[in-house]
Amino acid sequence: MRAFVAIDLTSGLRRQVESVQRRLMHQLVTQKLERSVRWVAIHNLHLTLQFLGEIEEAQVSALTARLAAVTTRHRPLRLRIEGVGCFPSINRPNVIWCGVAGDLQALAHLQSDVAAAVRSVGVQGDDKPFKPHLTIGRTQRNSTGSQLRAVGAAVAGLAALPPHASTGETDRIDEVILYKSDLTPSGPIYTRLGVFRLAQG
Repeated sequence: MRAFVAIDLTSGLRRQVESVQRRLMHQLVTQKLERSVRWVAIHNLHLTLQFLGEIEEAQVSALTARLAAVTTRHRPLRLRIEGVGCFPSINRPNVIWCGVAGDLQALAHLQSDVAAAVRSVGVQGDDKPFKPHLTIGRTQRNSTGSQLRAVGAAVAGLAALPPHASTGETDRIDEVILYKSDLTPSGPIYTRLGVFRLAQG
């Protein structure tokens, strides 16, 4: 099965991301570029801590035990949505993302421990450096170079706004989730395999 470990968003954080999505959608509609981007459904938004790829059913129980142990060593986080950009670059956008701010050092420590737990049960996972972000859209493969540059320019315009124009309040994150991902023609379906509470108090 295809799986990943992530932080789910609170309703407040989802509203912050939705606000960014709406602003970009409006910009693209005015330029007749709305078909250049495929947007991620708000209910599917998550902050990935570790992508696992394909894992065996037998590895799930060992992984859930390790993740349960990891989360008891970490306190809840306070995060907010801040910043917007593109991978690999504004000039060649493939992925449109929202950034996060808040308890980033604690978030990095949590991610490092999650990655170690994943490796300890024999799953290699994704070894890319951790860059906390939320994927909110992907450019369509049939978009032309000029269309992609225009999408990048719209993202850059929003990124240039003062922080208060695109930043909301921090929200408390108090759990980590192991998800199964089933890819379908209408979009991915995410199923929770385990929910692990961060240490309270």
